[in-house]
Amino acid sequence: MKFLIIIFFLLSTFMTFSPAAENYDTRAFRILTKLCKSCHGTPFYMAKQVDDDDWEFYFETEGKLEKIHKNKPKGLSSLKSSLFKQHKKRLEKFLVNNSKFSGKVHGCDANFCGAHH
Repeated sequence: MKFLIIIFFLLSTFMTFSPAAENYDTRAFRILTKLCKSCHGTPFYMAKQVDDDDWEFYFETEGKLEKIHKNKPKGLSSLKSSLFKQHKKRLEKFLVNNSKFSGKVHGCDANFCGAHH
């Protein structure tokens, strides 16, 4: 009987923590790291700089991101890249979900925090 209780407890513990193991879009994180990290820092840091309304405004207003980056050739080339264009909605969703007032505070999970060992 003790064995069944222990098994039940362990299974319920694993089932509780498994959804929290990866609660952000790792593909969007990697794209933002590749395109934006050199100027803006890690994607979580970048996302926290403004709130969700601002991110939506920047992405949904035609030419707004390009205007912001007009004096930054590296930023403009990132915005014009096919990778950015293909995943623009995904990147917007990531930034909105992790924005200033989203209530999400991600720490380093040893894989995607931006630290390279």
